[in-house]
Amino acid sequence: MIFVTGDTHGNMSMSKFNMANFPLQKELTKDDYMIITGDFGLIFSLDKEEEYWLKWLDKKSYTTLFVDGNHEHHDKLDSLPVSIWNGGKVHLSRIMLFIL
Repeated sequence: MIFVTGDTHGNMSMSKFNMANFPLQKELTKDDYMIITGDFGLIFSLDKEEEYWLKWLDKKSYTTLFVDGNHEHHDKLDSLPVSIWNGGKVHLSRIMLFIL
């Protein structure tokens, strides 16, 4: 399955991904995708709080991806290595994939 949401703005909206608000995730696997379309907000400083939320998302049963929006730290994103994933280019952090 593919799910799409947007405007998480860092940790402000992470509760939408908890089990109480998204119980369907119990049935999902890493072959299912949550795509955050713009304003993800968790790649600014990569401080301990951002690392916590990125790891929290990575532990979910599904795969989280995001497309950058206008409220991202674009210099930070552009500094991440580029790789090929499923036939397309992505930025890779130690934790997540970011669609180019």
